[in-house]
Amino acid sequence: MTSKIENKVEKAGLLTLDINKFFVPGKRASVDINKFIGEELIVRESVFKKNLDAANWENMTSAFVAIYCSKDIIVPPWAYLFVQVKLMNIAQEVFFSEPETMNAILFERGLNNLEIAEYKNKRVFLKICSNNQLPLCAISLCAQKLIPHVKSLFYGEPCSSIPLIKN
Repeated sequence: MTSKIENKVEKAGLLTLDINKFFVPGKRASVDINKFIGEELIVRESVFKKNLDAANWENMTSAFVAIYCSKDIIVPPWAYLFVQVKLMNIAQEVFFSEPETMNAILFERGLNNLEIAEYKNKRVFLKICSNNQLPLCAISLCAQKLIPHVKSLFYGEPCSSIPLIKN
């Protein structure tokens, strides 16, 4: 006796949204301005420029680059700009932020491509597989965008999920 395999998920009108599809692909890199300051507690332009000139920027080629300072000092805005100038025509894009913030910005850009009409009044499952570069805020950004429009929102996949909301 042959029986046709039935897709109950599809039949129930459940949609799975893999949030990894909004992750903007590309190499990630970061520059800690602290490396160019030396032992000083302030940024001295001459020392800073000299250290920037001596740096090797090849590993930043075509990368999204976060420029930040790990030292608790006041960094003048021009210091970030000097690094950005060094990365012109090398990096794909430069961010004046911590690497985590850069990843959040890039994720949000990808999420802006979501066609929300496709999920209107549907039961939606947020599929979240491990991706080391996916920022934690990605889940929040997805929920914030979907909650006003979906019938139900779940964390996980239809086989194993946690209900978040029911409208």
